[in-house]
Amino acid sequence: MNEQQLPLTQALGLTREPFDKNLPSKHLFISRQMKQLFDQLKRLLQRRGIALITGEIGAGKSTAIRAFIDQLEPNHYEVAYIADPTIGIRGILNSIAIQLRLEGGYFKWQLLQQLKAAIEKNAYDFNKTTLLIIDEVQHIAPPELEQIRLFTNFKIDSQTPLNLILLGQPDVNKTISLHSMKALDQRTAFRYHLSGLDKDEAKPYITHQLAVAGRTDTLFSDDVIEEIFQQAKGIPRVINNLCYACLIDIYQNNKNLVDTPTLEKILLLWDGSSKNI
Repeated sequence: MNEQQLPLTQALGLTREPFDKNLPSKHLFISRQMKQLFDQLKRLLQRRGIALITGEIGAGKSTAIRAFIDQLEPNHYEVAYIADPTIGIRGILNSIAIQLRLEGGYFKWQLLQQLKAAIEKNAYDFNKTTLLIIDEVQHIAPPELEQIRLFTNFKIDSQTPLNLILLGQPDVNKTISLHSMKALDQRTAFRYHLSGLDKDEAKPYITHQLAVAGRTDTLFSDDVIEEIFQQAKGIPRVINNLCYACLIDIYQNNKNLVDTPTLEKILLLWDGSSKNI
């Protein structure tokens, strides 16, 4: 490659890295499924209870929930988000306590006492609902899931002051269907599965991602967009990875459009697992 070659963004007329996984919520492409999910989550928050959101790797579960949190009125909600539940039940409780601006306790019973008092105070004194979100729940063993369920099992005037949203890969449904998980299964008031983008959303999605990066025209032919969608099975993260790899190729080869030969070359270099990075 020519050492004097312009950086990728500048060479392609972009103002920022395209297909960035860390886009601010205001720049996200809100798909039909996301809109449906947001509407149903708003109803859940009014009723209060437990929700389970599933999706394959890269389907946008965490992205969707972060965007939803950003829409909430902060004066009405206290939010605690656990990204890594493998820290164990005491680690989870301690992380919740820190996010609710409490001092962590050494013993589990101390943490539970502090948290329940804080959640009740939010409900009684400030008319705030606490929203607890736990991601990657497929990594939580059934006994720990049951402890989390028990933690949410308290009420004020017959109404729980706490909402719990669980996010995980589809296999978590098998765990929750176990006999030992019957109580959690029955208390899960709302379930939603994110399967990815619809076919007719592929072009608007790619166009939107490029526009956010500063390019208002498309860099992908319609045939390429259709094939990218098929290869990615509508999963946004895979679409992003394929699109970015194609942009690198046209950048290195001084081309101005991602065409079918470009995509075919990229697909030859990738196996099924690499698409899900």
